Amino acid sequence: MKHIEKGFTLIELMIVVAIIGVLASLGMAAYQTYAVRAQVAEALNMAASAKTPVVDAYHQTGRPPAGRVESGMSPLPEDTRGNYVAGVDISDGRIDITFGNDAHAEIFGRTISFTPYLSGQNSISWRCGAALAPAGAPLTGGGVTSVHLAPGVAVRYLPSACRP
Repeated sequence: MKHIEKGFTLIELMIVVAIIGVLASLGMAAYQTYAVRAQVAEALNMAASAKTPVVDAYHQTGRPPAGRVESGMSPLPEDTRGNYVAGVDISDGRIDITFGNDAHAEIFGRTISFTPYLSGQNSISWRCGAALAPAGAPLTGGGVTSVHLAPGVAVRYLPSACRP
């Protein structure tokens, strides 16, 4: 009498479990990157709302605003916070966004900066993160010059406009 095997052997099941584990770990890494990039996107939106007061202050006074008050914002960076952003600060026209609150551990406490550059007919372009400097010169006036800071956020989490 011949015995017919049905089902899988233990080795076959162990191989399948190992393959599923590898695929799951790859998926988790991709999701983590996606989640951090979504949190960085909040900072970009908050920077967009802070750019207008900086540009307005420059056009009114001929120099970059030294801080939040000169740009017409409240004095405390913490007054401008989001789910993942702890505060938005302005220093000599440069917008510095610090991550905090519920931000991922990869970016918690780190900063991304947006530096204004004068390019052409009073047109202002912005440099963010690790991006190369745009044409023109940093915003200058009244003895104040905007100085760009290197990003504290890893380049892989920055949007393409903020990468070198």
